[in-house]
Amino acid sequence: MCPEVSLLKVNELSIQSEEVNLLAPLSFELTAGQLTGVIGASGSGKSLLAQALLGSVPRGFTLSGEVSLPQDQRVALSAQSASVLDPLRTVISQLKRRVSPGAGKRTSQLQRVNISRKIAACYPHQLSGGMAKKALLAQATWQQTDFVVADEPCCGLDTSSATELYRYLAKLAAQERRGVLVISHNLKHLLTVADDILVLKEGQLVEKTTPEKILKGLCAPYTYALWQAIPGNWGRTDAAVA
Repeated sequence: MCPEVSLLKVNELSIQSEEVNLLAPLSFELTAGQLTGVIGASGSGKSLLAQALLGSVPRGFTLSGEVSLPQDQRVALSAQSASVLDPLRTVISQLKRRVSPGAGKRTSQLQRVNISRKIAACYPHQLSGGMAKKALLAQATWQQTDFVVADEPCCGLDTSSATELYRYLAKLAAQERRGVLVISHNLKHLLTVADDILVLKEGQLVEKTTPEKILKGLCAPYTYALWQAIPGNWGRTDAAVA
């Protein structure tokens, strides 16, 4: 087995103004070759955490704390909204702007980032919701960064498409030895691919746990409540997902 290599350390990261604390001081460590999920109800601070990791905060707020990476390592964001795509360029032209010299032929590159030539040839307005999610994820992974943050990569997708993308994210971690942080409401899918899970509530870190502990009910009450909120688990008292 490959030894775990520390990839990203977060120390006392927070977003605040004089009156409001959007993100309480958070500290955790992520490692190469692992997929970490971030869950929580709407407004819990998940997307704020993604932006904070890249040094961005809402206007009028201050970012404090430290995000440290080993030398020459970088972070790429797979954004939640397709609005970040250039409406005047095809997907492939936007990807080519980010590719490193000598990265290989276009076809092999497209296969590596799990995107079809049909999607690559489209302009953003021609993309369906699922196609746009794949384009956003490809834009992030094409860059060959050491760390990928995927913000709601499967929101609104059908179960089959979501499963495909989650498996691709797991492959990035396991086979390419990247650190992958997946922010999602979809706890059911995260339980099948994540190595560990960060649970946020109202901007605070409730716990860092694992899928195994959640499935066994060995987690915080709030985390267990999120598990119970999965439609297939309504009314159940055990902690085993069907």
